[in-house]
Amino acid sequence: MWLINIFKGMLIGGANIVPGVSGGTFALVLGIYERLIRAIGSIDREFFSEIIKGKLKEQLKRSEFIFLIQIVAGAGLSIAGFSWIIDITLRNYPGYTLSFFAGILLPSVMVPYKLIEEKNFNNAIFGLLGAAAVIGLYSIRTFGILDFSLPVIFLSGFFAISAMILPGISGSFILLVLGVYAPIIFEVKRFTSSFDPGAILNLSVFALGCIAGLVFFVRVLGYLFSRQKSKTLYFLVGLVIGSFFVLWPFKDYSLVDTVDAEFAIITAPNVLPSDAGPAAVILLFFLAGFAASIAFQNLSKKRKNT
Repeated sequence: MWLINIFKGMLIGGANIVPGVSGGTFALVLGIYERLIRAIGSIDREFFSEIIKGKLKEQLKRSEFIFLIQIVAGAGLSIAGFSWIIDITLRNYPGYTLSFFAGILLPSVMVPYKLIEEKNFNNAIFGLLGAAAVIGLYSIRTFGILDFSLPVIFLSGFFAISAMILPGISGSFILLVLGVYAPIIFEVKRFTSSFDPGAILNLSVFALGCIAGLVFFVRVLGYLFSRQKSKTLYFLVGLVIGSFFVLWPFKDYSLVDTVDAEFAIITAPNVLPSDAGPAAVILLFFLAGFAASIAFQNLSKKRKNT
């Protein structure tokens, strides 16, 4: 099971690198979203105070700390290793990359939908609101550029991790909005290639911001799940569905005045395919992602039944 958890963490981490793709989306469709939220939320004051009292084993079991470490380890490995690959594929093959991710997500939408206990029109409205929120956010296409200072790095981590938790809302997109996506990716590359002290400092500050964001935002989600679970899940499903808007693989990059591939994916308008040849290849990548998603879900079901 620990290998499966690490692999799920790798998918979540890899998704977080791609602007427009949410790691929270993958956590939701992989069936570990609520468990992950509970595990993060359980790392509280009681957790540390009980450990000080010598109750380490009990607290590790109560908090699912081992599960959390497995997911974080997988995500860390993915971010460190795939940041290079994702950068290359988005820069050279954006349509294929987006199509593959869309294929992974499509058959998985039913996973969170099945968790909804009260399926009615009043709750379903929140699904429409979720989809509209994502489409509206990505349609604005207004971006600000901030200095890459330590306070900005901390705040970037705080808001980005909050977005990463929400399915359909991309933390990478938030970094793009703040104008620090490329610098953060560069710091990751600098750290993995040379362990540069400057990169270590910047990434440590970013990590502290992420931790602060998790502590604050997870408690908000925990409250919503305990009080309005069906409405919250409908809204989250809507976020997932809305994310297909930005994952649409056919975009007009000629209208984007930038050399930043990741930035171009967010800002380029969606268009219909004009050539059957490239469209067929993109369809193959979509089907490959679709098949991978189905296979992974079947593997997870078999693991649960053993």
